[in-house]
Amino acid sequence: MKSKMVLIVDDNDLNRKLFENLIGQRFLFESAKNGLEAVELAEVSTFDLILMDIQMPKMDGFTAMKVIRQGRNLSCPIFAVTAFAEESDRNHFLEQGFDEFITKPIRPKEFLSLVQQYLNGNPKNSTPASEITGEISATLDENVLNHLLKYSSKSVIKKIFDEFLNECAETEALIDLHYPDGLSSELIIKIHEIKGNSGTLGAMKIYNSATKAEDYGKKENFTLFGEELKNLRNEIGEFRKFLNQATIFDL
Repeated sequence: MKSKMVLIVDDNDLNRKLFENLIGQRFLFESAKNGLEAVELAEVSTFDLILMDIQMPKMDGFTAMKVIRQGRNLSCPIFAVTAFAEESDRNHFLEQGFDEFITKPIRPKEFLSLVQQYLNGNPKNSTPASEITGEISATLDENVLNHLLKYSSKSVIKKIFDEFLNECAETEALIDLHYPDGLSSELIIKIHEIKGNSGTLGAMKIYNSATKAEDYGKKENFTLFGEELKNLRNEIGEFRKFLNQATIFDL
């Protein structure tokens, strides 16, 4: 019987659904779409662990964590879960008051192992989530897909992939809207978002292209940025075609 309660805080629908399905296999959970909702839930409920996204509307993860620390969940472990930082930023997050730091993309096995260790009261042996090691030339990394299917049903994972395709469509629309007129922070943020989600889902060609596009955009290398945006659109189209033709989600 499930006894531990986890609070999942993430404004991205895809990330939240993925965490809900992974956590829900072993633990009870509640979800919040931003830091303010998280604070409100933490005022009336006691949690055994909190997964806190950092960049969110209404209240960011840093602020929410500090407010929650002043209430009934004072000693509850809080994980910072973010796509907007590197593993080298770990010490900064821990110094701010988080108990653990996880970078997106995540890998289900390592992620659940880390959560389980904290809920067992044995965080000393915890290790950071693993880096992306999938085959970079794969349209869809089968090893990543198999790990996802190990913890969720085909129908659930298909819904998550459908949500990812919606994010890809939003990215394509932003590319049409903002480029080649100039760089847009909104576009860079969206590219960063699908980079993390494509890595988590094993869409390695999209992940590779989004990683390059983000890097070129941050460096304001307009020529390479524009070329990589074309490649990113192509990889999104190929991935969409691949999923439409694949039988992996046939029930």
